[in-house]
Amino acid sequence: MIRIIVYTVIALLVLSFFGISLQGIIEQPTTQANFQYVWNSIVFAATYLWNLIQPLVNLIPFISL
Repeated sequence: MIRIIVYTVIALLVLSFFGISLQGIIEQPTTQANFQYVWNSIVFAATYLWNLIQPLVNLIPFISL
């Protein structure tokens, strides 16, 4: 856990050294469009998989303890 924090801080320092602004990158319309595309793809895949396994889930009888 500490290793991840240290690597994150180092990465931020390197980006700062080269004058790269994360806020500027994230706020760009192209970046927003890319994130939206990836998110929509993940939601589509999850929905597709859920629709495939839903009939199998419905076959499992509900077990009450």
